Parts: sequence; C-alpha cells; structure tokens
Amino acid sequence: MAFSKITRIILFILAGISLVVVLFFYVSPKTVDIDGMEYRVQEAANPVDLTPLAPLPTVDTTAVAEDGTAIEDTTVAEVAAPAIPMAPPPEPKSASEVLSGWELLVWSRVDIALVWAYILILLTAIAAIVFPLISILANPKGLIRLALVLVGAAVLVLISYFLASGTPIDIIGYTGTGNSDPGTLKMVDTVLFVTYILFGMALASILYAIVSKAFK
Repeated sequence: MAFSKITRIILFILAGISLVVVLFFYVSPKTVDIDGMEYRVQEAANPVDLTPLAPLPTVDTTAVAEDGTAIEDTTVAEVAAPAIPMAPPPEPKSASEVLSGWELLVWSRVDIALVWAYILILLTAIAAIVFPLISILANPKGLIRLALVLVGAAVLVLISYFLASGTPIDIIGYTGTGNSDPGTLKMVDTVLFVTYILFGMALASILYAIVSKAFK
C-alpha cells in the first residue's frame, strides 16, 4: 500500500512538472519581445567592427618645372596625420551576456522542453524495466507481463515514429545544422510524440484512480 502511494505521488509530481513545462513553452514567448531578443542576440554574436582604417599614404605636393627640377617656393607643407591606436576587434557575445534571466529562460525554452522529454523517457524506460524485474523476482510468471510491457513500449515508439515528421521547424536563435537533417528532426519529433502520449497516459491513469476511488 505504501509503495502504491509513493508511485501515485511521483506520478502527480511528474504530471505537474510536465504541465508547467508545456505551459512555459507556449505561453512564455508572449511575455517578451521575441523579435527584439533575436536582434540583440544576433547583434551580439556578430558585432560590427568600428576599428578606424589606416591613414592614407602621404602625397608629394612639391611642384615640378618643365625641365624636371623641383620648385622649392611652391612646395606645399604637409601636416603629418596623428597616429591612431588600432583597437582590437570586438569579441562576439553569447545570449547569456545580453539577455536578462527571464529572457534567457524564454530563449532556451526549446532546450528545456527537450531535456525534460529526455528525462521522462529515461524514467519511463527505468520504470518499464525495473518494476517488471522486481515483479518477476517475486513471481516468475510475471515474465509474460514483462514481455507485454516491452511489446507495448515498442508499439508506442513505432506509433510515435510514424506520426513524426522530418520537416524543418522554426526555432528562434538556432542556426545549427540539426534543423536541416531529416533524420534528426524525425528522431526529435518521435521523442516529443512519445512524451505527449506518456503524459496523456499518466494523466488519464491519475484521473481514473481518483474517479474510481470516489465511486467506491
């Protein structure tokens, strides 16, 4: 009974965190100026070099006669240009150096969602393997149940894979090559679909437990 209560508490916590992550992913961009953030980050990553150019070469303005001799009285005196110290070119800055704490969180919301998706998949894999193993040790007949769980997990991954798309997505601030590789996009989409399905199943199981308990 205690183990069942702990499992239910863990499911509530995971469902709550997942709901917060999903809401943050879709709602947080409305709290900041996305276009302004993108402009600042691009400007910081590619700073304009304002280093002054080297002075122009000195031009000889001495007048020359027809016979090739210099005319001293018509020589124009030149003023030497002052030496200008050459400053080093500006160094590019990262997003964390130009954005505030909240803006940086919004900027990194895709990474946050993906990291949480990976955590959920890892926890699901551990639960799908460890719990059935414990059941098998207590009851060898549970091997059939373990096989069913593994088959269900494989079916879930296959369904998510067929639902996934390799179409590039619009990710503000991301310029890597991963967004143009169909294989990478297909894998990320598969992980996201698995996360959505697992979240829906966890939420449905929690609601079922509450409703069934209320009618007992």
